[in-house]
Amino acid sequence: MKTWVWMLGGLIVWAIHFVGVYLISSVADVVATADDARWRMAALAFSGLCVLASALVLQRAVRRCSSAKGASMFKDQTAAFAAGVTIVAIVWQALPTLIGH
Repeated sequence: MKTWVWMLGGLIVWAIHFVGVYLISSVADVVATADDARWRMAALAFSGLCVLASALVLQRAVRRCSSAKGASMFKDQTAAFAAGVTIVAIVWQALPTLIGH
């Protein structure tokens, strides 16, 4: 199980980001409006934290790749790839919040 969590760590962060931003925008829509600047900044801050978490996973995976061999290298490469995809996806999902649509 630990291996799966490591390899899918970035994608887990992406799932947490998706749910978190959805919750933030849902609460914002009930309390104020979904495009209120304070709620948008809260969503952007949350997105920034998720990008940071994914970047840390990516950094650790790349460092482990340099010294890994065999099956261990595959696990680290998968973790690095997933974290990289996650960073791109989170930035992509945060763009509408950034531009206000």
